[in-house]
Amino acid sequence: MKTLSRKWIWGVIGCSLLLTSWEAFALGADHPNDRPVTGSTNWPKGLDLLINTTNRVHGYFVNAEDIFFFAGSAPELAAFLQKYSQLDGVAKRRLILHEGTGEAKSPWGKTGRPCDWKLYMCPKGWHNAGVLLQQATNSVAAIQQAAKEPGYVVEIHFWTGGRIKLDQVAIPKNVVVEKEK
Repeated sequence: MKTLSRKWIWGVIGCSLLLTSWEAFALGADHPNDRPVTGSTNWPKGLDLLINTTNRVHGYFVNAEDIFFFAGSAPELAAFLQKYSQLDGVAKRRLILHEGTGEAKSPWGKTGRPCDWKLYMCPKGWHNAGVLLQQATNSVAAIQQAAKEPGYVVEIHFWTGGRIKLDQVAIPKNVVVEKEK
């Protein structure tokens, strides 16, 4: 009985350590700019054409999340948004506005470079489970259910203090414009 109690205590301690250091168990790296990025075969159709452009200035991934940064002109952003508006497997298309100027940099990078917009993408289940994990009130069953949701979250983030003025950009009707929360 004493051995069973010790195993149980060590199990609780181990789980506690794992949960408190969750962010330390991430896998990430930079995407190379000098060659095309190929992703999962279940990426939304057309996403590879969106991210593999000559104006991509940086990109990285952490676990299942991919982030790509771009610099360009108002017509280039308009063309990007038009392609974005046609992606399959994306429930909600959002253009999220941020004040200031954008910086293309990985979380582990020391320096960045200017950018005008970024694309964030992640499997919807992974994204939803991550949101629920940040809230301490959710049950394990709720998190497991959220993780099963199919599809992708794909968002465009735009900095309003940069070189491109948003009123010069044609925004497709199915792209919702929101301010950063």
